[in-house]
Amino acid sequence: MRIIFLLFVIIICSKSVHGQTQKKIDSLHSIIANTNDIDTKLEAYAEIINIESSTNLDHMLLSIEKVKDLHKKESCDKCLGIAMYWEGRYHYYNGNFAKAIPFFESAVKTSFEAGDNYTSNKALTLLSAIYFSVNDYPNAEKYANQLITKGEAQSELSDALIDGYFMKGLINDDQSYYSLAITNYNKADSLNSVKKGPNFHAYQAKLYNNLSIVFIQVEDFEKAEEYLKKTELNYKKDENKEGLYSVKQNFGYLKVEQGDYQKAIDILSETNTYYKELKMKHREGESNYLLGRAYYGLNQYRKAIQHLDRSLVAFKNAGDTLNSGLSHKYIGDNYLKINNVDSSAYHFKQALDIFNSLNAHRNQLNTLKSYASLFEKTKDYQKALQLFKEVDSINAIFQIKQNEKSVFELDTKYQTEKKEQEIALLQAQNQAVEAQKKNQRNLLLGGIGLTSIAGIFLFLGFRNRKKTNDKLRELDSMKSSFFENISHEFRTPLALIAGPVEQQLQKTDIEPSEKKNLTIAQRNTKRLLTLVDQLLDLSKLETGHFKLKVQQGDLGVFLKSLASSFNYLAQENNQTYTVNIDVPENTYYFDADAVEKIVTNLISNAIKFSPNGEAIEITGTIQDQKLQLSIKNSGAPLSQEALQTIFNRFERIDEQTAGTGIGLALSKELVVLHKGTIQAHSKDPWTTFTMTVPVTEAAFSETEKAKGVISETAFANLPRRQAGAETTSIQDEITIEEIDIFSKDTQPILLIIDDNADLRTYVSSLFEDTYTIYMAQDGAEGFDIASSVVPDLIITDLMMPKDDGITLTRNCKTTEATSHIPIVMLTAKAGDENQLLGLENGADAYISKPFNTEILKTTVHNLLDTRKKLQERFSQEVILIPKDMAVNSVDERFLDNLKEVVDTQIIESDFTTESFAKALGMSRMQLHRKLKALTGLSSTEFIRSQRLKLAAQLLKKSEINVSQVGYAVGFNNHSYFTKCFKEQYGVSPSDYAKKS
Repeated sequence: MRIIFLLFVIIICSKSVHGQTQKKIDSLHSIIANTNDIDTKLEAYAEIINIESSTNLDHMLLSIEKVKDLHKKESCDKCLGIAMYWEGRYHYYNGNFAKAIPFFESAVKTSFEAGDNYTSNKALTLLSAIYFSVNDYPNAEKYANQLITKGEAQSELSDALIDGYFMKGLINDDQSYYSLAITNYNKADSLNSVKKGPNFHAYQAKLYNNLSIVFIQVEDFEKAEEYLKKTELNYKKDENKEGLYSVKQNFGYLKVEQGDYQKAIDILSETNTYYKELKMKHREGESNYLLGRAYYGLNQYRKAIQHLDRSLVAFKNAGDTLNSGLSHKYIGDNYLKINNVDSSAYHFKQALDIFNSLNAHRNQLNTLKSYASLFEKTKDYQKALQLFKEVDSINAIFQIKQNEKSVFELDTKYQTEKKEQEIALLQAQNQAVEAQKKNQRNLLLGGIGLTSIAGIFLFLGFRNRKKTNDKLRELDSMKSSFFENISHEFRTPLALIAGPVEQQLQKTDIEPSEKKNLTIAQRNTKRLLTLVDQLLDLSKLETGHFKLKVQQGDLGVFLKSLASSFNYLAQENNQTYTVNIDVPENTYYFDADAVEKIVTNLISNAIKFSPNGEAIEITGTIQDQKLQLSIKNSGAPLSQEALQTIFNRFERIDEQTAGTGIGLALSKELVVLHKGTIQAHSKDPWTTFTMTVPVTEAAFSETEKAKGVISETAFANLPRRQAGAETTSIQDEITIEEIDIFSKDTQPILLIIDDNADLRTYVSSLFEDTYTIYMAQDGAEGFDIASSVVPDLIITDLMMPKDDGITLTRNCKTTEATSHIPIVMLTAKAGDENQLLGLENGADAYISKPFNTEILKTTVHNLLDTRKKLQERFSQEVILIPKDMAVNSVDERFLDNLKEVVDTQIIESDFTTESFAKALGMSRMQLHRKLKALTGLSSTEFIRSQRLKLAAQLLKKSEINVSQVGYAVGFNNHSYFTKCFKEQYGVSPSDYAKKS
């Protein structure tokens, strides 16, 4: 249970508070009044605000305003940084995390620029804490890592390093990685013990407190109580009232988990009153949550509901989603006990919605079990059985998550061990610095022993360098071992995925749609395996464990065999593929494994990044006893900036292009290992990679040579489509076709735009039964298709080559033919700022990857359903009013133009769909699709509808006869006019006129 974790996060950012009394505050105000020194005033104000933060939040805000006045008066940037930090703390105490974030962000920047690292670090810590509290673990970890990076960059141990490890422990703890949490907490404790700064007891208290929470989680209550007592002792030493109440609340939590509910209520009632008086709303919510659970344990369900309702309000106001879900779940449990089935079902559903959105599987399971009990109680056994099946399903997912957790713990264990080594080095350096200071003091005081001191420094330097080198060698060994271990850890679940997929694909009766999805899974499993192998190779190269094994072999035959394996892939992409290997028949010395990896990566990238219809040229020669191999591809030139970083891992040329992965980085490392060089050049339209490596016996040492020769059998076993998993053919996709606009409106048209072919295919499979699907691989192609076909809805990625999703959306929304089309942005680039950018540019919905298919389907359905309601509204309007009908300004402009054309030309009998489209500057297809989307009518139906509406108005107001009305609105045939009018209004024109 995460509820108590944040109770002590704030203590990270608090200095020790001694004598928090009015007398102390008065003495600090006296200091402020009697000094002109800015730093002295600022320190006194900070101490006052710190005291008021646990006694009177309203007074705290007034003191913050005085610090702001000091900034204005003295132009003191440090003052502004501190004011921003404490105002963030004020909103944090009130549970308003959204308001606190911008203040902390401002404090980080302003304090850092003013040279106030202390305040900057504390603001970073609370940013991490806030994102943690709302379950945004990536951002929480990002700020924690920034703290660690800042701490490591300093010559002495700093609070930033300790805070960073504390927050990492907190995040691990919340994700149930308990062993990692304990490791990070203990690491922070060790660093704090070395530093022994002015906040030593406060740090020690919060660390012991959080360790106690971990032990409550794993139900080791004896250890939990031991650590809580240690926490209490440290806060007593600091006379920290707020800390003592936090410990008291944790004791209440412990008693709840132990089942001593009455004792828990006695403790938690006191902490609840304290937080209520201080208006610390989020903490008050936490104590109410625990009180609710305690009253539930005593079967006092109505009291439990009262407290849980209060906790729910507090958590919702703070944006604390997970704890809101927990409150809903326990409220549901209490209502179930008092037989209020409807309320119970409502709260269980709310909890499930939250836990499903967060993928909180443990809480999903607990809520589903409670929900199933509700249906058992109402004897709806079918529904109960259905929920128990969901429990089994989530249990299976939970097992997969446990496997992922094992891999994560293995990864973090390696990182933890690496950091421990670095901390050991840091401590050694700290000791050396202290020794240096001591020696300098002795030198200044005594002025003797210069030679001896110099000798000591030299010895310390030598010893530290030796220790550092030993640790680095140990780290290299650990790193290599880690990658080897994680490679095997990944291979096992990959094998368990690949095996069943392969079995399903071998079945003869498999559905085509299932086969398509399974093929995508199979291809991406192979790709993941390739990436794992590349990671392992890179690790071995960096640590020196990848050794050259050169043997004699026919290099020309080897290279030709490698190059020919890509013929099929180039043909699939309609690319011209030319191989010119001019290597004399001779035996050369080379490492077949290294050369194969280099060449296949280079050719694979050339095919992958060249558009369809372009050319790839491979040439190889021997010059000066070295192999010179050149791979050229056209259609994808690179800038000079891109060429500078092309061999970096996962390098992205710009925000629109895909990264190059680790293939080129691995190729460069292997070329260097083979004593060669590799370079990249680009001149429109060509991009060229040139590799030069020695291939003679004299170029290699005896230890680099292996016995035997490379046989031709090895060549025959080369993979036929090496690295092909990263380049997917799109020949089977639907492209733009000339369609019959009068016969293909039975299904809505959906356009899917993504640069990943597998994802396009998968999303297509979700809608292909009920939609006509078109696909495009980038924003430019997508806009061309949208302009030509005018689909009913577009699903697009954000980051794509050529035009990205933002550009596509902007183009569609500012073009009359496509401005009405709803656009769903489906992207891996999460974050509020990205979502806001997409919505500001006209996207109608924004869904992050990995996405829930049902949410995507429902979003698409709702957007199209909204369009249908607009169409229904049009059918009821007598007069076309563009402002009321338009979705955006471009649609309004189109409808204004349309109204003008209709008003002036509708009565002409020769006014046809062709003349209608021409008058509006559109093709017949565009006008047909546009009108269909806005009104639900084809061009012909729209013209007829407008004529009939005009006829109805004339019949109501005019004295002319029916036949004259028909001719007046553009009908040449009276009987046809009568037939059409009756179909629309249910009565003949003459009867309609009589009724009017």
